[in-house]
Amino acid sequence: MESPTTLLFNVSEHVAYITLNRPAVANAVSLELAQELEEVARECDENVNVRAVLLTGAGRIFCGGGDKSFAAREPTHVPAHLRRVNRFLHNAILCFARMRAPVVVAVNGPAAGYGMSLACAGEIVLANESARFTMDYSRVGLTPGASSTYYLPRIIGLRRTMELALTNRTLTAREAEAIGPGHAGSARRSTDRAGGIDS
Repeated sequence: MESPTTLLFNVSEHVAYITLNRPAVANAVSLELAQELEEVARECDENVNVRAVLLTGAGRIFCGGGDKSFAAREPTHVPAHLRRVNRFLHNAILCFARMRAPVVVAVNGPAAGYGMSLACAGEIVLANESARFTMDYSRVGLTPGASSTYYLPRIIGLRRTMELALTNRTLTAREAEAIGPGHAGSARRSTDRAGGIDS
Protein backbone atom coordinates (compact mmCIF):
# COMPACT_ATOMS: atom_id res chain seq x y z
CA MET A 1 0.00 0.00 0.00
CA GLU A 2 1.27 3.47 -0.88
CA SER A 3 1.69 5.96 1.94
CA PRO A 4 -1.67 7.64 2.58
CA THR A 5 -1.94 11.41 2.17
CA THR A 6 -5.05 12.07 4.29
CA LEU A 7 -4.19 9.68 7.13
CA LEU A 8 -1.28 8.85 9.37
CA PHE A 9 -0.83 5.10 9.69
CA ASN A 10 1.71 2.92 11.42
CA VAL A 11 1.90 -0.34 13.35
CA SER A 12 3.99 -0.50 16.51
CA GLU A 13 4.13 -3.27 19.11
CA HIS A 14 1.05 -4.99 17.65
CA VAL A 15 -1.06 -1.78 17.72
CA ALA A 16 -2.19 -0.09 14.50
CA TYR A 17 -2.44 3.69 14.85
CA ILE A 18 -4.75 5.49 12.40
CA THR A 19 -5.04 9.27 12.52
CA LEU A 20 -7.41 11.27 10.34
CA ASN A 21 -4.97 13.90 9.12
CA ARG A 22 -6.83 16.83 7.56
CA PRO A 23 -6.83 19.20 10.55
CA ALA A 24 -7.10 22.33 8.37
CA VAL A 25 -10.60 21.19 7.32
CA ALA A 26 -11.69 19.58 10.60
CA ASN A 27 -10.60 16.13 9.36
CA ALA A 28 -13.58 16.14 7.02
CA VAL A 29 -14.13 12.89 5.13
CA SER A 30 -13.26 13.40 1.48
CA LEU A 31 -13.39 10.72 -1.20
CA GLU A 32 -9.64 10.26 -0.87
CA LEU A 33 -9.81 9.90 2.91
CA ALA A 34 -12.63 7.35 2.64
CA GLN A 35 -10.62 5.34 0.11
CA GLU A 36 -7.49 5.42 2.24
CA LEU A 37 -9.40 4.52 5.39
CA GLU A 38 -10.77 1.45 3.64
CA GLU A 39 -7.24 0.49 2.55
CA VAL A 40 -5.73 0.78 6.04
CA ALA A 41 -8.72 -1.00 7.60
CA ARG A 42 -8.15 -3.93 5.25
CA GLU A 43 -4.46 -3.92 6.04
CA CYS A 44 -5.22 -4.04 9.76
CA ASP A 45 -7.62 -6.92 9.20
CA GLU A 46 -5.15 -8.92 7.11
CA ASN A 47 -2.09 -8.27 9.28
CA VAL A 48 -1.92 -11.05 11.88
CA ASN A 49 0.50 -8.94 13.94
CA VAL A 50 -2.17 -6.29 14.58
CA ARG A 51 -3.86 -7.02 17.91
CA ALA A 52 -5.58 -3.66 18.45
CA VAL A 53 -6.45 -0.58 16.42
CA LEU A 54 -6.47 3.01 17.70
CA LEU A 55 -8.36 5.56 15.59
CA THR A 56 -8.17 9.30 16.32
CA GLY A 57 -8.00 12.68 14.60
CA ALA A 58 -5.20 15.20 14.20
CA GLY A 59 -5.60 18.59 15.84
CA ARG A 60 -8.48 19.70 18.05
CA ILE A 61 -11.34 18.11 16.07
CA PHE A 62 -11.86 14.37 15.71
CA CYS A 63 -13.94 14.60 12.53
CA GLY A 64 -16.30 17.36 11.42
CA GLY A 65 -18.26 15.13 9.03
CA GLY A 66 -18.18 14.95 5.26
CA ASP A 67 -16.13 17.28 3.08
CA LYS A 68 -18.72 19.63 1.60
CA SER A 69 -16.31 21.50 -0.67
CA PHE A 70 -17.11 19.14 -3.56
CA ALA A 71 -20.72 20.36 -3.58
CA ALA A 72 -19.55 23.90 -4.29
CA ARG A 73 -17.23 22.80 -7.10
CA GLU A 74 -19.47 20.21 -8.78
CA PRO A 75 -23.07 20.77 -7.61
CA THR A 76 -24.62 18.56 -10.31
CA HIS A 77 -22.48 15.56 -9.38
CA VAL A 78 -23.11 15.54 -5.63
CA PRO A 79 -25.36 12.41 -5.46
CA ALA A 80 -22.88 10.25 -7.39
CA HIS A 81 -19.98 11.64 -5.36
CA LEU A 82 -21.71 10.90 -2.06
CA ARG A 83 -22.43 7.35 -3.17
CA ARG A 84 -18.73 6.81 -3.84
CA VAL A 85 -17.68 8.31 -0.50
CA ASN A 86 -20.26 6.22 1.33
CA ARG A 87 -19.21 3.04 -0.43
CA PHE A 88 -15.59 3.35 0.68
CA LEU A 89 -16.46 4.57 4.18
CA HIS A 90 -19.01 1.80 4.70
CA ASN A 91 -16.45 -0.77 3.55
CA ALA A 92 -13.94 0.61 6.05
CA ILE A 93 -16.45 0.45 8.92
CA LEU A 94 -17.51 -3.06 7.88
CA CYS A 95 -13.87 -4.12 7.91
CA PHE A 96 -13.41 -2.67 11.41
CA ALA A 97 -16.52 -4.56 12.51
CA ARG A 98 -15.31 -7.92 11.21
CA MET A 99 -11.64 -7.83 12.14
CA ARG A 100 -10.28 -9.82 15.05
CA ALA A 101 -8.52 -6.85 16.64
CA PRO A 102 -10.60 -4.55 18.85
CA VAL A 103 -11.01 -0.97 17.65
CA VAL A 104 -10.49 1.86 20.14
CA VAL A 105 -11.69 5.31 19.03
CA ALA A 106 -10.07 8.28 20.79
CA VAL A 107 -12.35 11.27 20.24
CA ASN A 108 -10.17 14.32 20.79
CA GLY A 109 -12.80 16.96 19.98
CA PRO A 110 -16.06 17.37 18.06
CA ALA A 111 -17.38 14.32 16.19
CA ALA A 112 -20.14 15.25 13.75
CA GLY A 113 -21.88 13.31 11.01
CA TYR A 114 -19.39 10.79 9.65
CA GLY A 115 -17.26 11.52 12.73
CA MET A 116 -19.98 10.37 15.10
CA SER A 117 -20.58 7.33 12.91
CA LEU A 118 -16.90 6.40 13.14
CA ALA A 119 -16.99 6.82 16.91
CA CYS A 120 -19.97 4.48 17.17
CA ALA A 121 -18.08 1.78 15.28
CA GLY A 122 -15.49 1.23 18.01
CA GLU A 123 -15.56 -1.36 20.76
CA ILE A 124 -14.23 1.27 23.12
CA VAL A 125 -14.68 5.03 22.73
CA LEU A 126 -12.52 7.37 24.79
CA ALA A 127 -13.52 11.03 24.77
CA ASN A 128 -11.75 14.02 26.26
CA GLU A 129 -13.64 16.89 27.84
CA SER A 130 -13.68 18.87 24.59
CA ALA A 131 -15.44 16.06 22.70
CA ARG A 132 -18.89 16.77 21.31
CA PHE A 133 -21.14 14.34 19.46
CA THR A 134 -23.85 15.21 16.94
CA MET A 135 -25.40 13.28 14.07
CA ASP A 136 -25.72 16.46 11.98
CA TYR A 137 -26.96 14.73 8.82
CA SER A 138 -30.39 16.33 8.65
CA ARG A 139 -28.81 19.77 9.02
CA VAL A 140 -27.59 19.40 5.44
CA GLY A 141 -30.68 17.54 4.19
CA LEU A 142 -29.29 14.02 4.42
CA THR A 143 -30.50 10.90 6.16
CA PRO A 144 -28.09 9.50 8.78
CA GLY A 145 -25.57 7.11 7.31
CA ALA A 146 -22.18 5.45 7.68
CA SER A 147 -23.63 2.75 9.96
CA SER A 148 -24.94 5.21 12.57
CA THR A 149 -28.50 3.92 12.17
CA TYR A 150 -27.23 0.40 12.85
CA TYR A 151 -25.00 1.10 15.84
CA LEU A 152 -26.76 3.89 17.70
CA PRO A 153 -30.10 2.11 18.35
CA ARG A 154 -28.10 -0.79 19.80
CA ILE A 155 -26.09 1.56 22.02
CA ILE A 156 -28.73 4.04 23.26
CA GLY A 157 -32.07 2.70 22.02
CA LEU A 158 -34.30 3.57 19.09
CA ARG A 159 -36.13 6.57 20.59
CA ARG A 160 -32.96 8.36 21.70
CA THR A 161 -31.45 7.68 18.29
CA MET A 162 -34.49 9.22 16.61
CA GLU A 163 -34.23 12.26 18.86
CA LEU A 164 -30.56 12.80 17.98
CA ALA A 165 -31.20 12.25 14.27
CA LEU A 166 -34.17 14.62 14.05
CA THR A 167 -32.96 17.41 16.34
CA ASN A 168 -29.17 17.33 15.71
CA ARG A 169 -28.77 17.70 19.45
CA THR A 170 -25.13 17.96 20.49
CA LEU A 171 -23.93 15.76 23.34
CA THR A 172 -21.01 16.63 25.59
CA ALA A 173 -18.59 13.86 26.51
CA ARG A 174 -20.29 13.53 29.90
CA GLU A 175 -23.76 13.33 28.35
CA ALA A 176 -22.59 10.73 25.87
CA GLU A 177 -21.06 8.70 28.68
CA ALA A 178 -24.30 8.89 30.66
CA ILE A 179 -26.60 7.64 27.91
CA GLY A 180 -24.24 5.09 26.37
CA PRO A 181 -23.89 1.99 28.56
CA GLY A 182 -27.18 2.23 30.39
CA HIS A 183 -29.67 1.99 27.54
CA ALA A 184 -31.15 -0.57 25.18
CA GLY A 185 -28.66 -2.72 23.36
CA SER A 186 -25.76 -2.34 25.76
CA ALA A 187 -25.95 -6.00 26.72
CA ARG A 188 -25.19 -6.92 23.10
CA ARG A 189 -21.86 -5.14 22.87
CA SER A 190 -19.84 -8.32 22.47
CA THR A 191 -21.81 -9.54 19.47
CA ASP A 192 -22.99 -6.32 17.84
CA ARG A 193 -19.82 -4.34 18.52
CA ALA A 194 -21.95 -1.64 20.13
CA GLY A 195 -20.55 0.01 23.22
CA GLY A 196 -20.91 3.05 25.41
CA ILE A 197 -18.87 6.21 25.15
CA ASP A 198 -16.42 6.62 27.99
CA SER A 199 -14.80 9.83 29.06
